Amino acid sequence: MQRETRVVLLVLLLAGGALYLHTTTTTEEFSRHNIGWNGTSSLPAEEVRDLSRLDPGSTLLVLAPDRPFTPEEVGYLRAFLDGGGRVIIADEEGAANPLLADLGSEIRVRPGNLSSLERDYAHPGLFRGYVVGNDTLFAGVETVLLNRPAEVEGGEPLIETSVLTWDDVDADGRVGEGETFGRSVVCAREGNLIVLGDTSLFINAMLPENPKFIENLQPVQIDAVHSRTGSRNPIINTLAWIAERPLAVAAMAALIILPVAWRFGRKRE
Repeated sequence: MQRETRVVLLVLLLAGGALYLHTTTTTEEFSRHNIGWNGTSSLPAEEVRDLSRLDPGSTLLVLAPDRPFTPEEVGYLRAFLDGGGRVIIADEEGAANPLLADLGSEIRVRPGNLSSLERDYAHPGLFRGYVVGNDTLFAGVETVLLNRPAEVEGGEPLIETSVLTWDDVDADGRVGEGETFGRSVVCAREGNLIVLGDTSLFINAMLPENPKFIENLQPVQIDAVHSRTGSRNPIINTLAWIAERPLAVAAMAALIILPVAWRFGRKRE
């Protein structure tokens, strides 16, 4: 009987573990809760939700922004930049352009389908960009593996493509009519503001491809409010809400422990 009980407990434990893993992970792109190739669970970074409490002199990453910044939040970023902080905005779709304008920056992201004949992989959108600017973010880095980046206009160029690059408008993998070769800037800066036209540099599958870049990035905080690093999973969001509130954790623990303690106390009586 004791052996059967142990087997049942083991099965329940394994089932519970599988259920927990299933309900607390997601396949959403860029999510910190996505352990798959297109998630950011392996990116060493701290999430921040209050832009008024940024550590002076630190680095803030805004990854694939999907919601607007309020005037108050823009003011926090301005003060952060003026105080020596560094802001890195990674965007391919042009969603960051309103923020860049509000910050007084002339840099803009131009969505497209940059491809290259000078590549190490079969896919024309997976190719290397060349570091052309002097910034500590790219110290000791000569090339960066890119994955279908967008062009970045304005500012001081930091990464350029080779001359064998073109905007593959029709996505056929070939240089067609109206498509021409030329260098494109995919990363630029203005002071402490850096704009990168490739969001995939931070996903799990790409981290091993650019290890020195990721090392130079540290320590970094991710804007968890405007970046696409969160989740729409209600269970994940509830657990995250609880984890950020010690009093809620203590209350839940009390709700679990007190009834058990009361029951055992009754048995002893």
